[in-house]
Amino acid sequence: MDRGWYWRLGLVIGVTLLTFWLLIPSYYSLFVLDRSDRNNLALLEEKMPKWAPPAKYRINLGLDLQGGIHMVMRVDTKTALQKRTERRGDQIARYINEKQLGQVTVNTDPMALRLSLTATDPTTMDAIEKEVLATFTDFVKVSREGATLELAPDEGQVTRFREESVDQAMLVIRRRIDKWGVAEVDVRKLGTDAIQISLPGRSDPEQAKELVGTTAQLEFRMVDDTTDFFRQTFTQTPPPEGSNITLDTAEGFPQLVGPSREALLAYVKDKTPADRQVLMECIPNATRKGVCDSYRTYLVEKEVPLTGENLTGADANLSQLNEPEVNISFDAAGAREFELLTEKGTGRRMAIVLDDYVQSAPRINERIGGGRARITMGRSGGRPLEVWLADAQTLALALKAGALPAPVTIGEIRQVGASLGDELIRKGSLSALVGLVLVIAFMAIYYKMSGLIADVALALNGLLILAGLALFNATLTLPGIAAFALTLGVAVDANVLINERIREELGHGKTVRMAVEQGYDRAFWTIFDAHVTALIAGFILFFTGTGPVRGFATTMIIGLLASLFTSILVTRVFMNYLVHRNAQTLSV
Repeated sequence: MDRGWYWRLGLVIGVTLLTFWLLIPSYYSLFVLDRSDRNNLALLEEKMPKWAPPAKYRINLGLDLQGGIHMVMRVDTKTALQKRTERRGDQIARYINEKQLGQVTVNTDPMALRLSLTATDPTTMDAIEKEVLATFTDFVKVSREGATLELAPDEGQVTRFREESVDQAMLVIRRRIDKWGVAEVDVRKLGTDAIQISLPGRSDPEQAKELVGTTAQLEFRMVDDTTDFFRQTFTQTPPPEGSNITLDTAEGFPQLVGPSREALLAYVKDKTPADRQVLMECIPNATRKGVCDSYRTYLVEKEVPLTGENLTGADANLSQLNEPEVNISFDAAGAREFELLTEKGTGRRMAIVLDDYVQSAPRINERIGGGRARITMGRSGGRPLEVWLADAQTLALALKAGALPAPVTIGEIRQVGASLGDELIRKGSLSALVGLVLVIAFMAIYYKMSGLIADVALALNGLLILAGLALFNATLTLPGIAAFALTLGVAVDANVLINERIREELGHGKTVRMAVEQGYDRAFWTIFDAHVTALIAGFILFFTGTGPVRGFATTMIIGLLASLFTSILVTRVFMNYLVHRNAQTLSV
């Protein structure tokens, strides 16, 4: 055997062991835990061995496989635009008064999204028009008749506002559902003004309505970053074994960090001072949006000096130093409260809290007046600028989600029965199993020893697909089972091409070793091209489809990549072993 064969064999063995390791959480979730406890990650962690992967790396069953709640929420962007127009009219009137440009009367027509400014002194209207259009760039001039100026929202801004309203609602809903502990929730945009929510394993529609139907609460709270509370707690009462809670001082003061929000809250329960509260910050996954790798604690004052009711805007952009920042603005009442808050808290951190989650905790460098402030995100850790800018945009959405939430109503809610899920699992699994058995039997009978090698690769291919779904925390749906069976057929087709090519080379009088080498080499590009074209179709389905279509595409993409690995590498390792052991004959 040459040296290349040994490293290929090592790679196959390593991938196989990694595959079995990744499937441990899925096995315990589906076959060890009771059905009612299938979505209980804390219980799953307790049942699994200590050396197993985290419980979150498991195959999630979709709504069609385990039942649950399906909801469609309608985002009333029209009402949100009307309220925004009314607020803008009040802001413009206050601005003109503060700038001492003159006296104006503001008339608002929310239904038509129109503002009319009428100056008491017509001679001041030219200066008012120039200043208002230069400052409030989200509104444009419709007409001007004497001392009356009519304004309307810019069409581009209206489109952007509608899109952001849906994004804000999605952010609020996901935050609320995450607090409920639904790990495999699917929240996605449906059309232009609706949100589709799937809650697998849930059975109480009224609880779901209560969960997502309320307005988010945005708060500005002072952080107690001078106390040694977390360090003393960690030293005097060490965290429970296996909780993976650690003490961290990367932010300049002691904080606790752990993979479980519930475990952190349970650890500090009954230890927190009476006038303080422990809140969590999600440390996001670097590559997977919406997934928390771990959580970080903040000790904040219970008093809430300022809420999102006074926030009028938040926008993310790049500063002159090319660093991401978020610019926020308050109404007149909020500006006064914010100025007092920053004056008292200069040198301290202020937590921006949405639904009990700390979105950011910037340091107050000076007293901030005028109702406008800038939150600098900074850049550290070697992350690209695009990632930091995305964080700034997420923070801006979170701020606006609490300040300007568009009304959200339930357009549809229905419960998918668990019995239907069981029936679909049985039928889908049976169809995949029957197809697999028939394919294995055909390959073994028709191609003999080479067919048996293809069958081994086919079994590994199936396990790789399941492990890939678990690794990416994908949700398996009924169309996903169909994609699973389809990709197994594609994997068999690749082995058929290789075996037929080897037969052809043997028919031309080539030696067994040469026939195997040329058979794989000449079949490679045919197999590769077929898989690449199928992958392109799969990615198109993934990025443009929703619901079951996306589940089908996810399984197909993982299956095609696994098929390339097993058909090109795995079978070749075994074939080369047979050839070197007996170079005279080959059962194909």
